[in-house]
Amino acid sequence: MSTVTSVTKAGDFVLSERFLLTSYRQHPDTSEPLSIDVRQLISEIQIYEGINTPVLSGRLTLVDGASVLDDLPLTGHELLEFSLYTPGMSPQDTDSPSGYDFTSVSGHPMFVYKVTNIISPNQGTKMYTLEFCSREEVRNSQRKVSRAFTGSVHEIVHKILRSDLKSKKNLLFEPTKGINKYVMPKLSPIECIKFMQSEAISSNNVDSSGYFFYETRNGFNFKSLEGMISKGKKGGQYREPVATYTNTPVTQGGKLYDSDSPNIFKVYEFNIVNRFDSLTNIRNGVYASRLVTYNAFTKQFKELDFDYTDSFVNQRHVGQVKQTSKSNPITGFMPIFNYEEGKSLSSFSEGKYMFESSTQGMHDTPQTVKDDSLSFGPPDIENTLQKAMSQKNAYNSFVIEIKVPGNTGISAGDVISFETTTFGGPGSKETQIDPYLSGNYLVTEARHLILTTEHVTTLICAKDSVGKAYIPEGKELLNREKNESNNFSTNDVDVITWKRTL
Repeated sequence: MSTVTSVTKAGDFVLSERFLLTSYRQHPDTSEPLSIDVRQLISEIQIYEGINTPVLSGRLTLVDGASVLDDLPLTGHELLEFSLYTPGMSPQDTDSPSGYDFTSVSGHPMFVYKVTNIISPNQGTKMYTLEFCSREEVRNSQRKVSRAFTGSVHEIVHKILRSDLKSKKNLLFEPTKGINKYVMPKLSPIECIKFMQSEAISSNNVDSSGYFFYETRNGFNFKSLEGMISKGKKGGQYREPVATYTNTPVTQGGKLYDSDSPNIFKVYEFNIVNRFDSLTNIRNGVYASRLVTYNAFTKQFKELDFDYTDSFVNQRHVGQVKQTSKSNPITGFMPIFNYEEGKSLSSFSEGKYMFESSTQGMHDTPQTVKDDSLSFGPPDIENTLQKAMSQKNAYNSFVIEIKVPGNTGISAGDVISFETTTFGGPGSKETQIDPYLSGNYLVTEARHLILTTEHVTTLICAKDSVGKAYIPEGKELLNREKNESNNFSTNDVDVITWKRTL
């Protein structure tokens, strides 16, 4: 394993000198837990983090040719201690750690919960695959929460993290608006947080998209999409990309990762995971939706229609889009065109129908708090639910995967810049920056693969906007389709079908 202190070539990494696997058993000669250094047995390490994944997890592959592990034995109840970082970065940096520190010094070793694929590739050799996760996941599986909470959502999340998950890790949060009261009916701690995160509204006066609870190398995070891509209140600054990657694949000698260059910001491999699915977006309410609310006290119904083009102007986007009015060509992933009868896709609100309660005062009589908001009321679903649903699903509509040199300084929830080229036009041999695929992306997942001599990071990246507006189109798509086709009567079609069967 590499132990360099600075990057000499892309893929370098620093792994702790000791890689301890600690058993639940005691050492025969001491009262200390039995530990074995398995560093020399490592074949592969994988580490995963994502904004939709509450805790860190990973996989470790060991090859034991000297029966080193027979003394434990492996049962899926072990602790794993190690550190990993890219040269020049340190996991011990208290301000901005740039690596993984799962050592006893940090107090955050990983828990081995499963041992799989125990095979013998040859006589006298065993190969083990160990799956591990943060210990908070174990505590989450052991506990149920059944009590009431009162306060801001971010405060309640902090209480659950400390009291129920027993976590001492950092909580990096975006403040939430208002005072809420929840009664949790025998839910796991993370289930409680997931329930509240869908109702949390940012106090930064942005069009909230709901929150995400996830763990990275820095600790736990409780942030909205807007909080990940920008900072400060509405009209504040966008976050600068933490890295800029250029799509220049390296395939010398038939190998993907062979390069002596120290450049860690190149792209080994680039794939488009998802690029437009109009039917799914219609069904998920990305373009339009209708919300029907009911107040049990006033016996009133209310219908609210959501229009993507109206909402887009007021939201913050990872592509740093600045839009002034609906009349300007929108720089979203959906082109503006007349779909049917002079209407766009965002005009058909019945494609996604929702029913929600808007009843106030379910727990206590509403009362005024410091920020003049009402306590104990439900979330402002009439102003946030449809926007949140549209924006979250919009990020699922434009997703890429890039494999890059290992970099522990990139985490889920970060913004990166990606640049790739395309030909200038039909028959052109000149290349230009692709205005649609290139631009800023939100990192939704980071997957680290550490081999004996190489560290490769796979980033799943998403965006909800493009750098160049699609050209508006005035003709109706459905009418054009009808006019350009041959019109047959039912009889004509039957005759043609009958003749073809002869």
